Amino acid sequence: MRIEDTDKARSTKESEDNIIEALTWLGINWDGEVTRSTDNQPRYQELLEKLLKEEKAFYCHHSQEELEAERKQQEADKLPPRHVCDHKHSEQGRQTGGIIRLLVDEKSDRVISFDDGVRGHVEFKQSLLGDFSIGRSVSDALYHFAVVVDDADMEITHVLRGEDHISNTPKHILIYEALGLPVPIFAHLPLILAPDRSKMSKRHGDTATTAFKKDYLPEALINFLGAMSYTFSKEILTKEEMVVKFELAKVHKSGAIFDVKKLNWVNSQYIRKLSPAEFKSLTGLRVSDAAVALITERLEKLSDAQEFSYLWSEPIYESDLLIWKDTQTHIIKESLERSKGVIENWDSAKEDVAVLKYRLDSVAGNEKGLVYWPLRVALSGKDKSPGPVELALAIGKEETIKRIEQAIAKLKT
Repeated sequence: MRIEDTDKARSTKESEDNIIEALTWLGINWDGEVTRSTDNQPRYQELLEKLLKEEKAFYCHHSQEELEAERKQQEADKLPPRHVCDHKHSEQGRQTGGIIRLLVDEKSDRVISFDDGVRGHVEFKQSLLGDFSIGRSVSDALYHFAVVVDDADMEITHVLRGEDHISNTPKHILIYEALGLPVPIFAHLPLILAPDRSKMSKRHGDTATTAFKKDYLPEALINFLGAMSYTFSKEILTKEEMVVKFELAKVHKSGAIFDVKKLNWVNSQYIRKLSPAEFKSLTGLRVSDAAVALITERLEKLSDAQEFSYLWSEPIYESDLLIWKDTQTHIIKESLERSKGVIENWDSAKEDVAVLKYRLDSVAGNEKGLVYWPLRVALSGKDKSPGPVELALAIGKEETIKRIEQAIAKLKT
């Protein structure tokens, strides 16, 4: 793994740690040590000096003010931004000091082309590139130069990156050629877009991978991201399955919308596959295995497990919630008393929940709402929750009877 840290202002220890943490959490491993561009400066200096000596690069002595004035004039004239330096053929340009630029023939009619692994044939006119910078000095290489040298030294065969790098590719090809190095295959992937189809950014919320750890399983996030801008034969598949089925040429060209609803659905499928022990370990919850089953069947995000707090703590609710439609209070109380009697006679050690449901149905007759509504509220404190039979199994017979008695007491006041 290589950390490209030539941008000293943005390359912090914190950002590097976040990258390593995110990849480790996702189960994306790498061989060998982590290397950094800044560790390779002696190699960059060697090659920058080589290009200067061969007069394939030169020192540019234009000031920032001059370059800014040039940029504004080009913008006013609606011309592509480029710097055609008048120092490159001068004695001043051969002297040390100043920004190092690659010498590019602005009069050339050459079309730089490459076959993109995703987008097919791509062309750029060389004359539009100008003399672009490759080093702040011989001891301080810029990204464009550093990335080419590192890729060549690491024998990189395929460079996969975002489509916002397409305009950099002709520059990199010229650097490869100036250094006499083989050019790799480039493939530019579509960007991840926000729902409004703008480029995903911090203004859409925390988009760092590690920000998803509290809600999502790593396998789910890998599945979701791997299927963006790609159509697999099924929606839920492992990282290993994606590796086998993936073909670069089948990557979609259009940007991929970051659909949180789809991510939540994918995550829910993986949550359902968790064993009770795995789920308890991830959430820190101490609940019965039956309670885990109720939660995982309905859960999309891990942090939302707290919404099922009635499974491990007594619910808090107002007595009015126990009332089914406009039924009188004493009738609701009688219904809960009947339900309590059924559950007291239920041998939970020998009889399954089907038996309990059959007996409650028998008591309810044609008035199931009258029985099941107050019983649900008594056990969960919610108007929407798993069914009371499932809740009784999850919290246990004794706790179920206790909560029914508490609900009856509420109706007495």
